[in-house]
Amino acid sequence: MIKEPILKLALSVYNNQGVYALLLGSGISRSAGIPTGWEITLDLVRKLAALQGEKPEPDPDSWYRKKYGKAPEYSILLDELTNTPSDRQALLRSYFEPSEEEREQGLKVPTPAHRAIAKLIQLGYVRMILTTNFDCLLEHALQEIGIEPYIISTEDDLKGAMPYVHTRCYIIKLHGDYLDTRIKNTPEELADYSEELNGLLDRILDEFGLMVCGWSGEWDTALRNAILRTPNRRFTTYWLARGTPTEEADKVIGHRRAEVIPIESSDQFFTDLLEKLKALEKLEQPHPISTAMAVATVKRYVPEPHHRIRLHDLIHEETELVYERLSSGKFETTLPSISKEEFQKRMHLYEGVVERLMAMLTALSYHDDGANMHILNRCVERISKQARHSGLVALIDLQRYPALLLTYSSGISSLAAQRFENLAAVLLKPTFYDEIDRVEKPLVQKVHPWSVFRNGSEKWVPLENADRRYTPVSDYLADQLRPALRDYLPDNRRYEETFDLFEYLTALTYLDLTGNLWSPIGSFGRRHKSSWDRSPMYKFILEIEKNKYKHPLLQAGFFNGSCDRLLELASKHLKWLKEAVRGWW
Repeated sequence: MIKEPILKLALSVYNNQGVYALLLGSGISRSAGIPTGWEITLDLVRKLAALQGEKPEPDPDSWYRKKYGKAPEYSILLDELTNTPSDRQALLRSYFEPSEEEREQGLKVPTPAHRAIAKLIQLGYVRMILTTNFDCLLEHALQEIGIEPYIISTEDDLKGAMPYVHTRCYIIKLHGDYLDTRIKNTPEELADYSEELNGLLDRILDEFGLMVCGWSGEWDTALRNAILRTPNRRFTTYWLARGTPTEEADKVIGHRRAEVIPIESSDQFFTDLLEKLKALEKLEQPHPISTAMAVATVKRYVPEPHHRIRLHDLIHEETELVYERLSSGKFETTLPSISKEEFQKRMHLYEGVVERLMAMLTALSYHDDGANMHILNRCVERISKQARHSGLVALIDLQRYPALLLTYSSGISSLAAQRFENLAAVLLKPTFYDEIDRVEKPLVQKVHPWSVFRNGSEKWVPLENADRRYTPVSDYLADQLRPALRDYLPDNRRYEETFDLFEYLTALTYLDLTGNLWSPIGSFGRRHKSSWDRSPMYKFILEIEKNKYKHPLLQAGFFNGSCDRLLELASKHLKWLKEAVRGWW
């Protein structure tokens, strides 16, 4: 049982990416020296009293009410103290924007908490912010790392506002922005929200979990009521408390069944949360020793028939663990947008999740004599299943990247050992269920570089000059898989030849199973465009032609065991390939 609430929170945020909204109050900006709206109002009362030669202390609020017969209002005070919009902005900036001296002291600039929250948004863990603050410190922290948030701060902004599902970061400034005189400040102004804002809050509070920080719940009646009228508790609410929660906060905590987490400060908490999430990301990378032990166990089980069940269970358990991780919230596809850097980060996350399983299947493909080919087939099919079918197309397609890694690594390993039955298990036999046509189709139709990466995402692979390469994904895979296959193909030239041959056989298998003229072009298309008759692919076809149906590739079931079928496809493919790569250099 997890005893530290922050660890439970970190795990929940990690596994439910984008599910938690932040509710931030004035406490989040306290260490930056930003006054609350009420503190500003009282200071404006003091300035007004000074202009009249009066002393409002010790209670400026009571002085104003007695003199004017009503509560002090932010906008009215500004009108009394300034004559023009420029005067008004100059007065307000003194409360929210730093002087040179304040900047040197680290005041009125983004705090460690603001910067940690900005990083959480950049990493995709948070994208919805509710705040009662008037300042722009969070916006500044986001702009520092190149993120422009979508901001709702007035009733006008609510009209025709972009749906939050289509934004990367949505900030709702519930009480307004300091540059707008319509901010909500007095108890009367904080007592109720408009119908439009209440409707938006109802949806958000129903659909998101909450992390509440720096908000006492004491003065904001309308916000408190919005939370209390929302019945949903599908996601946990975490109340980050510095000290004892107020009586009003306790009502909210009880209603949401919130978990209270004592914190020293918002700076400490959000910095700590960010570090814990980064640590969880690192844990996804299998420890080298655990991977080496898993591979050694596979090698020990493979030659012994009496270990057949143990081998099955070992790989099955790892496969299910990988599938569970791939189905977690951190691989959400319904994001409003994604940057090149975020796309590459997700690629690396996938690589980390599948690394140990890939090493195990690579060893199995190389050492097994075909007795356990069904394990390879089942594993590739299982990992190829997409957990999500809606959202950004690039992220939906990228869900098949782990299956692509398994197919390439196991297929190349099988070729290196001339284990053609194992090659068939990962390249020829896996299928997927087409939801539209309602039939089983060859998995090679969907799991190849041009399908997993398309519509420009192929230029985003983390490879130098990827945007100027003809086969950037294949080039990246060749580099990425080299360490995993070094034990089986230590010679670099031999590795390159085997890699090219695997991609070539993938193209021919694709042609054979789909009946299309087009087929995925691998690195071989660029590498051998002018020297095909000296390529490993040409030599391989000659070898099969010499042995005909006796060749183990055909005996493993490729091309229906027909040499004539293979030669026909190879001829058509070569003719098409020469046209396809004509302009390549």
